[in-house]
Amino acid sequence: MKKVLITSKAFGSQLDGGHRKELITFFQENGWHLIWNPADCAMSASDIINTDTEHPLDAIVVYSSSDEINKEVFAHCRNLKVVARHGVGIENIDTAAAQKAGVQVKTTAEMPGHETVADLTFALMLSVARKVTIIDSQLRANNWYRPISSDVWGKTLSVIGLGRIGKAVIKRAQGFGMKILVHTSHPDPDYFAENNITLCSKDECIAKADFLTLHCSLNEETRGLIGVRELSLMKPTAYLINTARAGLVNQHALLAAIKNKQIAGVATDVFDIEPVVDDPLIKENLDSVVATAHVGSYTFDSIKRMDFLVAENIVRAVS
Repeated sequence: MKKVLITSKAFGSQLDGGHRKELITFFQENGWHLIWNPADCAMSASDIINTDTEHPLDAIVVYSSSDEINKEVFAHCRNLKVVARHGVGIENIDTAAAQKAGVQVKTTAEMPGHETVADLTFALMLSVARKVTIIDSQLRANNWYRPISSDVWGKTLSVIGLGRIGKAVIKRAQGFGMKILVHTSHPDPDYFAENNITLCSKDECIAKADFLTLHCSLNEETRGLIGVRELSLMKPTAYLINTARAGLVNQHALLAAIKNKQIAGVATDVFDIEPVVDDPLIKENLDSVVATAHVGSYTFDSIKRMDFLVAENIVRAVS
């Protein structure tokens, strides 16, 4: 049987036992034997290479953006035919090395998960602006806490990156009567005109934002997109929302900006190292930070579709 490495025990387990059994049965019926990451953390290149030495791999399901799929993996795993990402981010996969080795790289970009991520983006925006999490925690501690919070309705939303998620967030923002500014390297004049959206430079987008939300991919050009200089341009009443990738933001500069009240707050679903252990943004326990555990696409409907799409991508690629 062909062998596929699943880099996380979580694959297929978030819903119910029946869902995971269906996934395993789908693989087995198509001639695949599953090998699971025995640890509760992401897999390093050496972990994957050691697994391949014992069980020559035909495929890898990459579950986390912290899994290390580098050129050494492609050089060592000679049987490897496909790497299937559970999600769309491939910054941790050396795609040039994959192409050189003749290995296909598949993602779940074709599924409509952008609406799910857009929902969470707006949930985070509302939560950090209206101080939902801190009020909730105080009430649970028997404290009647009523802080003054910020409006979302009618404010200025600046969007950096105008892919499917960015456009889905804009659709929601329109329902809140927000003024929308966009910075993108791929402007669409017709879309801007139809939706009453203003195209801006990055600096103008940042400086005018009441809410700045990031929806671009992480690459060498966008890494550190928001750093010390950019944070200094933001209003002290503005909020940063990040459901894209942690690497888009200089995390040390962000923490300093929050502690110095340079910006009003941040809501994030992404971290430099995942799963999170002792992340400074969390350890400081700041009221102006709202954080979730990279759950942008984690809804029942979305996970079920994504799990099976990953499996189908592997089966189709190695038939």
